[in-house]
Amino acid sequence: MLETFQPRCLKNEAILVTSAIYGRMRVGRCITSEEIDRFGSRYLGCSANVLSILDRKCSGKSECDVRLSDILVENINPCVAGLTVYLEASYRCITSKF
Repeated sequence: MLETFQPRCLKNEAILVTSAIYGRMRVGRCITSEEIDRFGSRYLGCSANVLSILDRKCSGKSECDVRLSDILVENINPCVAGLTVYLEASYRCITSKF
């Protein structure tokens, strides 16, 4: 199942993506501590900064949808093939005055 990053702001606000990391960063989301004990830490800690991708797709809009497949299309592969990876992203809603 591919997840979607869906930031939403009020109509008079704009999204400002503040961070976006794609990979397998820590125990808990897609790997357990038991798996680390069994297979070793080479399956953990791989990531890529994808802020520029999310910034291009979302910043300045009041809402957007970014599927993980949108990141895959960019040919970003921070981890060993076959590992389940995920996106950790954060954003703020800002108002601009013209």
